[in-house]
Amino acid sequence: MAVSTEKISVHSMADLKNTSDDAIPAYLNSLKFTQSHTLSDTRLAIGYSAFVICAATFYWDYKLGFESTKHYTTIAVALYALLNGILTFWIWGVEKGSVYVGTNKTGERIEVSSKTEKYTPIYNLSVTTVRKGGKRETVSIKKPFNAWFDKAGHFVALPFQQMLASGVKVVGEADPTKVVEGKKKVAKVEDGESKSMDEKWASLLAESSGVSLDDVAASPAATPGGRKKRGKKA
Repeated sequence: MAVSTEKISVHSMADLKNTSDDAIPAYLNSLKFTQSHTLSDTRLAIGYSAFVICAATFYWDYKLGFESTKHYTTIAVALYALLNGILTFWIWGVEKGSVYVGTNKTGERIEVSSKTEKYTPIYNLSVTTVRKGGKRETVSIKKPFNAWFDKAGHFVALPFQQMLASGVKVVGEADPTKVVEGKKKVAKVEDGESKSMDEKWASLLAESSGVSLDDVAASPAATPGGRKKRGKKA
């Protein structure tokens, strides 16, 4: 299982979300999706335009003085305020948390946006695909961050990719080896170093027999003799 060498603070929602967001373009681009940068390029263009206006206003004031440029300064301030309003609308009204926009080889379009709620370590994904002919399909995926981050803060790629391939049809078609169907379980993030030898053996035996380790722990056979322990009589 591929594990990132870098680690983040598992108590930082921003770090968890940003690291997960960054993993989406890396994964989809590896599947030969072609990413569109129109949204981010437009945001940068608006931001740089506002910066140019500020720089030009400073230069006019420095070279010519305030009195001779105050009318231009007024216009510049109005333009700056307008551009900031447009930028705010673009981020919240157009991008809406957009993480990835791209197309596959057949021309099908995929749009991915993400969000989190305060104090809730759940990753919320909204994925819209536009099939040939214009048919739109939107799926929502909600998963806890600990499904692909270990306790040390390392990002584990496999369960994250399985989540996308299993939940989004167009991604699953591009990477069928990552699709998890039926009762098959998505790979879990485990801290092997923190496990005792008995736990490692139990995990190995459970995997080899096709039985869930959780089911083994919950079954009556988990106690000696297959019976519940009785409390001692007074």
